[in-house]
Amino acid sequence: MDTGFLNAREVTLPSEPVKDPACWKGADFQNSTDWQYRLDAADLSEIAAAIKRVKDKGLSIMEVTQNDFPLDRLARTMADIRKELLEGRGFALLRGLPVDDLSREEIALVYWGLGTYIGYAVPQNGRGQILVHVLDKGGRTDAAYTEQSSLGEKNAFLNPKQRAYYSNQRLFYHVDWADIIGLLCLHPAMTGGESRFVSSIALHNAIMERRPDLLRTLYEPYWVDRKGEIPACSRPYFQMPVFHHYQGKLTTYHPGGHIKTTDIYPELPPLTSKQLEAMEFMNDLANSPEFCMLNIFDKGDIQFLNNHVVLHSRTAFLDHPEPEKRRHLWRMWWVTPDGRPLPHWYYLRYGEGRRGGIFTPGTAENLPIEIPES
Repeated sequence: MDTGFLNAREVTLPSEPVKDPACWKGADFQNSTDWQYRLDAADLSEIAAAIKRVKDKGLSIMEVTQNDFPLDRLARTMADIRKELLEGRGFALLRGLPVDDLSREEIALVYWGLGTYIGYAVPQNGRGQILVHVLDKGGRTDAAYTEQSSLGEKNAFLNPKQRAYYSNQRLFYHVDWADIIGLLCLHPAMTGGESRFVSSIALHNAIMERRPDLLRTLYEPYWVDRKGEIPACSRPYFQMPVFHHYQGKLTTYHPGGHIKTTDIYPELPPLTSKQLEAMEFMNDLANSPEFCMLNIFDKGDIQFLNNHVVLHSRTAFLDHPEPEKRRHLWRMWWVTPDGRPLPHWYYLRYGEGRRGGIFTPGTAENLPIEIPES
């Protein structure tokens, strides 16, 4: 087994805090809506015209390009959002998509069409799904849930191959497997389900100031479990440091639960006490009001985050008793080739020279509008 990177402990740490537009604290936006863009009547008129154009051309959703989904003023808004994601603070919120007035197929088309102004969409799991449904499949609607519990159909803590987005449990801070993640809200929870995100660059600088000994550990590679979704010619795990400087930029990666299941591989060394302490310290900072941003989803919201500079999580939630009102988000991932330069670790992570998505041999890409059975 190739363990070359496991011994790559010679890392160079910055001598001073990293300066970057994506370095911010939650308090910076406590009374601000500058990061939010609300669709108005003119925007919705452009969206309606784009929907009609696609239908008139007889295109399937995954055939649609930016030219097939033309926008005018809203295109400039999407350009502003993209620039903010790639060169600015790393997050944005688009509000006001009238999801109750559109069919599910039309919502998916709009989501895809807006995404063409961000990058190109990539599959999110071994089944090739480009659109993923984020909801609790367990259907629990009583108040007997806690921040630590998993009440979904399959317990993501007990089953290392299960994805936590099919439960109502609290999610740990993490990043997803592409440059940009989008979450579109079809229906919010009755209570909870609050989105939380934090600048990973601000965390880096705080760790440098408060625990520089742990910062060195976070520049060293961790083993990360692929959870059974393995690209061609790859191993079921890979290595990645949390922090890495490359071409003048700080790139960050938080594996979340993917480092908690590496103990199933007897050939891998266990996490060291220092690694565990470093991750715990980073998570404690991320959860503090000093650093954390909060977003309570409303219908028609689309939240965009840059995974290389922003970590995200969510609180546990409780659904409405009515099945049609349960919390339901649609998640998409986009790759932006002109985005942050990525070191070699990322291309080993994705396999075959890619910079995002989960590609497994023989799996066809698809966009399931209806909730999959499994």
